[in-house]
Amino acid sequence: MIISHKHKYVFVELPQTASSAIARELVANYDGEEILFKHALYRTDFLKKATPEEKQYRVISGLRNPMDICVSNYFKFKTDHENRYSNPRLMKHGLLRRYIMRWWNVRQYKNIIGKDETFEQFFLRAYSVPYASWSILDHDKFDAIIRFENLQGDFDAALSKLGMEKVRDIPVANKTAEKTKSFWEYYETDKAKKRAKYIFGPYLKRWGYDFPESWSKFKTPWYSFALYRCLNVMRRIFWIYLR
Repeated sequence: MIISHKHKYVFVELPQTASSAIARELVANYDGEEILFKHALYRTDFLKKATPEEKQYRVISGLRNPMDICVSNYFKFKTDHENRYSNPRLMKHGLLRRYIMRWWNVRQYKNIIGKDETFEQFFLRAYSVPYASWSILDHDKFDAIIRFENLQGDFDAALSKLGMEKVRDIPVANKTAEKTKSFWEYYETDKAKKRAKYIFGPYLKRWGYDFPESWSKFKTPWYSFALYRCLNVMRRIFWIYLR
């Protein structure tokens, strides 16, 4: 998490939304400084320790199409990104979450490498319930959202909202290796597209993302929305009280 007392803003780092590149840029050129830890939650981590004045700071964060995140995850597992899966390291924060994530990451890595899984095989095996991230907690209340798909434009708009002059474009950081085409193209078969509608449909609708027009023959099933809402009750409990 990044804070600037000079410009009175907080940047909440949602994973896999170019948060590392944005955080570095804010520290380097916009009087930001690191606080708490990288993926600290605004509600449970920041607000508990913030002063009354800091609680009034404007808040910015990132967002990204989860179908793109899914493809990036596959290639990170496949290339053992930064050796983090062949030599897994526990996260520093969140006792339950760090063990769950280590188990999940190592399992995916071993399946993809050991069985030489394709993206579709990985996706159909590893994703079985409607997706959500902890953006469902507070993102709709934040002052500015920087979408990965419009990174520079949204970053510039956030700077303007904060009353800061742009210094430069954001340098590219932490790029996923081997990802050579649009993420949509990795969902090649009808089976993968139908599963994607079920898994990602409710989340995409919430944040205003669209599926390609060519996918219109596949509908997001009604029970996906019902299950999404039920799971989000448990997810909120986990992220707020158990993470």
